[in-house]
Amino acid sequence: MPNLISSLTNTLTSGINAVQKGIVDTQTQLSSGTKILNAAEVGIVTRLSAQATGYKSVSQNIAAGTNVINVGNTALSSISTILSQAKDIAIQAANAGLQTTDRTALNTTFAQLITQVTNLISNAGVNGENVLVAGGTNLTVQSGITGGASSQTTISNLNISVTSLGVNASTVATQTGAQSAIDSLTSALSSVSTYQSTLSATKTGLDSSAAAALSLSTNLQATVDSIQNVDQTALQAKLQQLNNQQAIDYYLISQMNTAAAQSLTIFR
Repeated sequence: MPNLISSLTNTLTSGINAVQKGIVDTQTQLSSGTKILNAAEVGIVTRLSAQATGYKSVSQNIAAGTNVINVGNTALSSISTILSQAKDIAIQAANAGLQTTDRTALNTTFAQLITQVTNLISNAGVNGENVLVAGGTNLTVQSGITGGASSQTTISNLNISVTSLGVNASTVATQTGAQSAIDSLTSALSSVSTYQSTLSATKTGLDSSAAAALSLSTNLQATVDSIQNVDQTALQAKLQQLNNQQAIDYYLISQMNTAAAQSLTIFR
């Protein structure tokens, strides 16, 4: 009989130790908010977390590139407005009834407008990146995480200047010059419209890539969270259950110890 009680006591003690370990593990998970993972799960979480971070960075890189395009498009919109104003002046200057002094005054305003165009082109940059200015470089955006050319999107520099627009030598100081300026500005406005369409198309493509990258990052992170994040409510219930089991086990052991002590008195 004493041996049987002793054996049962040992069994309960092992159970108590297992329950105690369960309590400690559960409390650790509740405190950290993450599960205790096995080696395979740790490997999966590490890999997916790296991918999620990579796609998030891609989304941020694309956003930076899109900002450059937005500034360029804003500049082009202003340039279009100014060129339209310059064309209006050229149309006025082409009027045969104007005096020379009138055309000279109009030409001064005209030249100021063309200077504004030059300044807009030069200042259409973000952090040194300018996709409008002549002589500028192409902008390469990291749009993927695999590396190499397949993970890059190139925003071609438009190399715009008043010279390329054909209005740098325009003058409205004479009727002939004004008529020539009208033709040049009509062509320049058409070119600016084409540039705007080019940048808008590029932006649309980048926006699509950014949305895809952000979606992938979000989905990957959600998968990581589902693997490692704990269910607080479920763990709290489990902890309560373990505490209850521990209390029962302690009670049973105390009862068995009492029974063992009583049994021993019989054999004395």
